[in-house]
Amino acid sequence: MKKLIYAAACLLTVVAVSCESFLDETPKSTLTPQNSFKDEADWNKTLTAAYGSLQNITAGFEAKYAITLGEFGTDEVIPFDLGWAAYAELHYYTFSAQHAFLDNHYGHCYDGVKRCNIVIDMPADAAVSSSARTMMIAQARFLRALFYFDLVRMYGGVPLWTSGSVDRDQIMKPRATADEVYDLIVSDLRAAASVLPAKWSENSDKGRATSYAANAILGRVLLQWGRPAEALAALDLVYGKFRLYDDYSFIFSPAHKNEEIENIFEVQFRHSGKWGEEGSLQHSYWGPRGVGGPTAFGGWGGFGASQYLYDSYADNDRRKQAFFWTEFGGIRQDPPCIRKFWDENYGNEIENDDLNFIYMRYADVLLMRAEALNAVNDATNAKYDCLNEVRRRAGVAEVFSETNERFAEILLEERMKELCCEHLRRFDLIRFGKLAQQVRLAHGVEVRDHHVLYPIPQSAMDANDAITENNPGY
Repeated sequence: MKKLIYAAACLLTVVAVSCESFLDETPKSTLTPQNSFKDEADWNKTLTAAYGSLQNITAGFEAKYAITLGEFGTDEVIPFDLGWAAYAELHYYTFSAQHAFLDNHYGHCYDGVKRCNIVIDMPADAAVSSSARTMMIAQARFLRALFYFDLVRMYGGVPLWTSGSVDRDQIMKPRATADEVYDLIVSDLRAAASVLPAKWSENSDKGRATSYAANAILGRVLLQWGRPAEALAALDLVYGKFRLYDDYSFIFSPAHKNEEIENIFEVQFRHSGKWGEEGSLQHSYWGPRGVGGPTAFGGWGGFGASQYLYDSYADNDRRKQAFFWTEFGGIRQDPPCIRKFWDENYGNEIENDDLNFIYMRYADVLLMRAEALNAVNDATNAKYDCLNEVRRRAGVAEVFSETNERFAEILLEERMKELCCEHLRRFDLIRFGKLAQQVRLAHGVEVRDHHVLYPIPQSAMDANDAITENNPGY
């Protein structure tokens, strides 16, 4: 009974973080269909809360631990404070089900899921217009797919909560298979893509999910699931609809938020003037070290580029200068720090920069499309066109006439160079079957087969009697 009460409380509490544009509302602290939904505005506040949950698994104050799980233990990142056991365990692959970062991430994902489920379960007689109801549910399904995608690619099969109900049967569920989780994700994204607009006309709605975002993320999901032909069909719906910025700094710059030129979906953040509220932590955690401030090493950056990552760039690669600093403010950065996530206005305020988190951008679509074309043995030059569009901006030589195997190797390296530190590398290495090889090459650390999944957090198993076994190896 104690576990049921705990889980029910988690499912019913909806606390949102207000953000930019449409997230500028202040949601009620506790909303349930039975006692709080009076009109369309109330339902929209709960949807706002679901969007706000994305902050907690990407770059918000509550994501300060989750931010490490897609990057630590890869060839491209090094944590600088290896005296902290939590960092060292992820870097050296000695973590267990008791690791606090896993518990933090797992809980935030399900917090997002239950917020989405409340909206998806909106009663037919709710005081909401038919068109608004359809659009809200589509956005909630899009968001639920993102939370479950984070769960399945990190932990494998997890319990599928698809109802806002707090009945015991809805809460105490065993783990679904990974395929069942992927089935739900794909169903949600396809349903969302069929309803959502390609773009929102009102500036106040910028940052909401779109059909382009749903199809681009669907392509990412299907590639990770091992279904390249289906991924290609989704990516083709986005191909040619965006373009690459000429200037790399525009991708992440607060001055270019939500322009929908290269960036397809952005998690909304804004500098709030107060630590721990609405700002992003990207600058603080990836930024220069030894330049003043309260974090380790007398600076801000707690982790950054591995020497392996920096050395992978040719000197003529424009990204080498655009993405890294070897010196900042007269202080040598060795290894180089990440320049990508630079906020020239608020970067000196810890965990309160003005950067949106770029969840999906067109460069990734081009590289994913090249990957899918290669995987289905496409006989045209289409995969080279996609890859070379990214390489031309970088000023590096174009690629032609490679075997499929060699093309895949080039593509994986190109993804690292273009998308480094964007929470993708761990999953790329797993998808290409290169995690152990690359971590050994970069850090000399041995990765075992079972490390392609994290363990289900022990706290989650303790709270749910229906989860009886953890992932193999833990």
